[in-house]
Amino acid sequence: MPGVYTPGQNDLEWIFRVAAVPDDLSGMTALDIGTSNGGAAFELERRGAERVVAVDIYPESWFGFDKVKKLLGSRVRYLEANVYELAPLLRQEFDLVIFWGVLYHLRHPLLALDNVRALLRGTAFLETAVCDAELEGEYSAPVVRFYRRNEMHGDASNWFAPTVRALVDWCASCGLDPTVVDAWPQPAPERCMLRLTRAKGDPEFEQLSYERVLAPPSLRRRLMWRLAR
Repeated sequence: MPGVYTPGQNDLEWIFRVAAVPDDLSGMTALDIGTSNGGAAFELERRGAERVVAVDIYPESWFGFDKVKKLLGSRVRYLEANVYELAPLLRQEFDLVIFWGVLYHLRHPLLALDNVRALLRGTAFLETAVCDAELEGEYSAPVVRFYRRNEMHGDASNWFAPTVRALVDWCASCGLDPTVVDAWPQPAPERCMLRLTRAKGDPEFEQLSYERVLAPPSLRRRLMWRLAR
């Protein structure tokens, strides 16, 4: 409804300021991974992005994305998918990628970062939980905390939290150039925001290891089915 302000669970105005997302995105393509009810995606559109794709693992009615889209008269496209299959599904690169509050919910964070790189033409903003505050002064080390059950905030959907140093190393290994925009609270952060661009050449890990990224089995089956038709 016009004139009604709904702040929601997360302060999007604040996180957009922390990331320093440009106010004018005219003509740009944008991707919001882990969109929930679409708050960030609709803001990207409001700032002038020409084409916005919003992605989540749930149907668009799960968090009310469809209702907000209708209310706003938005043209944002919704895609029900997980981050591991985005690169082969979308088959395009984006000027701006938002990847906020998702990485620590993933059992395969490096595979997710590989997909972000494959989708990136311009700048990505990555925000995630970090574990520096848990390490009692040892947070300069590139280590990662694994949560087997619900040890992180009583939420069993949380799996990994790296230190800021480990997060930077993860991104660099995946072929991304990371810049730490902010980490809070100091001196032992619990959250971090990175600005990412795509490094030139092949990803670093491909220069060091025999391992190569493969599409997940579910996607391979779907692609094979399409080819067989």
